[in-house]
Amino acid sequence: MIYLDNAATTKPSKPAITALMRSFKVCGNPSSLHQMGIDAEKELAHARKAIAGIIGAKPAEAIFTSSGTEANNLALFGTAKKHKGKQIITTKHEHSSILKPLEKLAEKDNFNIYYLNTINGKIDLDDLQNALAEPTCIVTTHHINNETGIIQDIQAIGHTIKKHSPATLFHIDAAQSFCKMPIDVADSKIDLLTLSAHKIGGLKGSGALFVKSGVNIQPIILGGGQENNLRSGTENLGGIMAFAAASTYCWQNYKTNFEYIKSLNDRFRGLLGVVDDITFSGADTSPYILDMDIAGVRSEVLLNALSAKDVFVSSGAACSSNKKGANAHRAETALRVSFGVDNTLEEIDAAIHIFAECIKALRKSARIVR
Repeated sequence: MIYLDNAATTKPSKPAITALMRSFKVCGNPSSLHQMGIDAEKELAHARKAIAGIIGAKPAEAIFTSSGTEANNLALFGTAKKHKGKQIITTKHEHSSILKPLEKLAEKDNFNIYYLNTINGKIDLDDLQNALAEPTCIVTTHHINNETGIIQDIQAIGHTIKKHSPATLFHIDAAQSFCKMPIDVADSKIDLLTLSAHKIGGLKGSGALFVKSGVNIQPIILGGGQENNLRSGTENLGGIMAFAAASTYCWQNYKTNFEYIKSLNDRFRGLLGVVDDITFSGADTSPYILDMDIAGVRSEVLLNALSAKDVFVSSGAACSSNKKGANAHRAETALRVSFGVDNTLEEIDAAIHIFAECIKALRKSARIVR
């Protein structure tokens, strides 16, 4: 088995598994006042401090959620509840957990959603500046695009927002960048930031939202008032402890991991020497994600052919079924390969061989059918 779909989810790391096993001995509710509850609260506080420290935040600014999707929803709906009737700025290239809530806010609460122009996938700062002339409650975008790997200049975006509209909140979806490249929330003027555990060797079912001190948003889940009254519900202590362990391990090794992942990405680009008519994503992208356009082969068909040979990748445009014209053709032929630290150079060489074999066979079959 060759698993190359790490942008979708990663295998739990050994530190995460160890932390999860340890959590079974901490069975108290963190909200309970007895000693077992106090012990659980200490573990929760330790995890909060570890994760917040990686992005230069205070521990109290880390709000644990069930996922990156919930964190994105909390950021958007929580902001919207405080800022009715204003504009929201984003791009059309966001994750569905951003785009779907925005559609709902436009439909139900009459928010104006302004979609920025992008240049090679990156936000046009002049367009952003012009858009901020209208009263805007929040600007939301990704740090690393989950399909293409394109990296937004979040520092330039943040400074543009605060220069031209200081009251506008700035939200970043950092699910694909956390612990893979540096993030400093103060330096980039970030007010809200989304994290996801299972993208970095943590467990599914655990995420977090950074909420800058003084930023006022409303909860979307009500109950016991956990997580500073922003996310009620007994915390998933096992998942959170695993999240902290995975984050610490990943961040301590991020430079080594980055260089290793880059070597895997560079190696895979050698597929160009074996198969013609393949276009890879641009230069200013994360090495963790390699987006490709394979002429003459539908991505869904190739994905299934690869899966039959135990090579697992992803359609590069799974959230883009509404694209039209040239973009629709691009969506049909795009494929995403995403790398993890568990992948080996030997796996990449084997994957290239299988890719080439499948592409050539599918192209030949398409010519015969025609």
